Amino acid sequence: MEYAFNNEDKMRFNSLYQQIIEIACGNFMFRKEPSGRRDPIDTVTVLLNMMSEEIYNFCFGTNQEIKQPEIQFSIFLDKDFYITSYSSNTPEILKWKQDKFDCQVSEILSKNSEKALTDEIDSATGKMYQQFIPVDFIVKNKGLHRCPCTIQRMVGVDPSCAYVITAFRFTNGEEPLRKVSNIRHSLKSGKKESAATKILLKQVRLYILKNLHTDLPSLRELGLIHRTNKTKLKEGFKKMYGTTIHRFHMEKRLDKGALLIRTTELPISMITQKCGFKDHSHFSKNFKIQFGQTPSEYRREYKPNFMRE
Repeated sequence: MEYAFNNEDKMRFNSLYQQIIEIACGNFMFRKEPSGRRDPIDTVTVLLNMMSEEIYNFCFGTNQEIKQPEIQFSIFLDKDFYITSYSSNTPEILKWKQDKFDCQVSEILSKNSEKALTDEIDSATGKMYQQFIPVDFIVKNKGLHRCPCTIQRMVGVDPSCAYVITAFRFTNGEEPLRKVSNIRHSLKSGKKESAATKILLKQVRLYILKNLHTDLPSLRELGLIHRTNKTKLKEGFKKMYGTTIHRFHMEKRLDKGALLIRTTELPISMITQKCGFKDHSHFSKNFKIQFGQTPSEYRREYKPNFMRE
């Protein structure tokens, strides 16, 4: 039996498609809020959000230059914060018997950690990505096992798994903030500056990818947004990426346009607007420079099969 899409489902499906387009164009900060209906469309939305999160953290995480996290263990909670399941290595790491986990999560957390996780859930609405939270788990003999964690609200899955706490370890076993602090004291100022500049330029690149639908501000304004100066921004970006900021922005806008032309039935006039061009002639002129064809010629060559019938 085929599933019948109503108008709302069609709108949500189109929103899902737009999310995939944004990811394909390199905007890994793009997120869609699930509707809360816990249906297959919500499930795909959550999975895409998670995938974008992983890609973003790997490519653009602010501590990427100095840390490589890996998962220690995961604990799953129901809506009342009772532990319903956990990864197989959790009891061994936290030094508890198996039946210890048939309880509320507050029983294995310090008071400060319980509050930190609750605050993170309460403030999660609208966040673009998750934060690391230092969490103290109570272990054998009332000791503490501290590790950086994230807590994520699960949508479109089994109601017994409403939240998941994921605990991470780092290559030298230290917390991210402590690790950053130690490196700051140990590295020479030149190396610190180089690492900070790379992080800055990655953030600028991501800002550009998030704004393919509009004109960029001037280099001076862009520098103010990212707390740097025009000269450092201009020279650093070209050195790191081999092109200017505005040329990179133009190329990515046109790449987005080409993707939409190849894969959708949207009129070229609408694609022009979605890529931030004010008029068709400007879009067409730059498109031909980059792809050697006008948008109309490009569509005829790459016309999808479903449009040929």
